[in-house]
Amino acid sequence: LHREGDVWVVSYVKSGTTWTIGILAALWKHPAADYAGSLQKVTRNFCPQPELPDLGWGDDGFGHSIRELNDWSEGAPHQCFKSHWPSKDHVVSNGKSKFIYVMRNAQDQMISMWNQVYGMGFHYGTENMTFEGGWDGFVEDWMNGDVENGQYFDHVASWYSRKDDPDVLFVRFEDLKRDALDVILQISNFLGTEFLSPEHIQNVTELTSFEKMRQADEQDFGLRFMRWLGVIRRTHVRKGEVGSGKLMFSTKQLAALELEYEKKLKTLGVPRDWVLLD
Repeated sequence: LHREGDVWVVSYVKSGTTWTIGILAALWKHPAADYAGSLQKVTRNFCPQPELPDLGWGDDGFGHSIRELNDWSEGAPHQCFKSHWPSKDHVVSNGKSKFIYVMRNAQDQMISMWNQVYGMGFHYGTENMTFEGGWDGFVEDWMNGDVENGQYFDHVASWYSRKDDPDVLFVRFEDLKRDALDVILQISNFLGTEFLSPEHIQNVTELTSFEKMRQADEQDFGLRFMRWLGVIRRTHVRKGEVGSGKLMFSTKQLAALELEYEKKLKTLGVPRDWVLLD
């Protein structure tokens, strides 16, 4: 049930969702801001992801029933929701919600996603797939959309077509890295919180710095325990670098990326340097 004041933070996976949710929590002075970058219960419950299955764990789980989500929203001045969905179904314009779409260039996104799924030890939300093909096998699956949330270019295209809609704010991971304060102010204006004090804005910047988020992730007890057990092998918030994807791609893979950009995003006016690294 959509309500006035709902804000959806949407992205193709590993594009800056966690960072943007932390900014939202800090702008709203929610306790989750103190744990930006971690997967603590307070951060999961601040911005739940409706697409995840409800396993019956209540607010201790990652997935929740629609009834739980509606109960949490009852009486709240605003509610954050996380999504990795393309622009359809429950994330189409509804006259009440606002949507912040976070985009990251394809090569850095792919590197980050590979490190997460390899580090987690399972294959990105799909069935009957292994790591036998290594990096090259992953790239092929990614290009074909046989990964979590489907094909990157289709996903970006579905949201880019809405970038000028009044209920959508388009945010780039690269801009967050280059000038986080500017993006924070854009988000604040979009949400209607533009009259925040300079002290509050400075606090938002400090709470959601990449270094602070990485520290929160490394200190998350649950993640530390799973890493100690060997269940996961990498951190959730890793490097967050721009340009780290330049060296891992073969000439053939780069050509395939270029072709997909030409077919699906160039025609929409998406700048090439938003998608591909030079």
